[in-house]
Amino acid sequence: MQEKIYLRPLCLSDINIKYLFWVNDPSVTEFLRIGKQRVARNDLVKYIEDSPKKGRHNYAIITKNSQQHIGNSSIYSIEPDKRKFEIGYFIGEKKFWGGHYSSMMIFNLLKIGFIKMGLEKCIGYVNEENIKARMTNKFSGYKEIKRIYNFYGKKNNKDVIALEISKKDWLKNAEVLCSQFPELYEI
Repeated sequence: MQEKIYLRPLCLSDINIKYLFWVNDPSVTEFLRIGKQRVARNDLVKYIEDSPKKGRHNYAIITKNSQQHIGNSSIYSIEPDKRKFEIGYFIGEKKFWGGHYSSMMIFNLLKIGFIKMGLEKCIGYVNEENIKARMTNKFSGYKEIKRIYNFYGKKNNKDVIALEISKKDWLKNAEVLCSQFPELYEI
């Protein structure tokens, strides 16, 4: 049965063998910006310690009943004057791939950005080839705005799709999700 999730701040004690395995597993990082580079424990410590200075809010994705840490997520590129932000995430535990886990995580990140932080728009980018993420983003209420060619430059010759969702559109979508799946979504 599908478990509900929640987000809690990511902390140094979350850096363990499992987390290191996730960020060094090519099937987990295939569509992430870190790509195939090797990540060491010290890299993760620096990332977590430096994130608040860079305005990045990192969260562990935790299953509500079994209390399993299944991945990580973040809110970043916050522009208070334009009231917009970006989100990023990965689910490292492969047995949680599929179902509503990614959409619940997006829902919770958007809830933090829109409700708790008072922001008005979330923008993002998804690799054109990442069909599962594109479907999840659409389910979550994002609109695909445009294709950007060679987004990462010549080294990673990939096209991405620019996405956005407004607080107003998220609230409409949240109402639908909460009524259709009350066991998984709540505002």
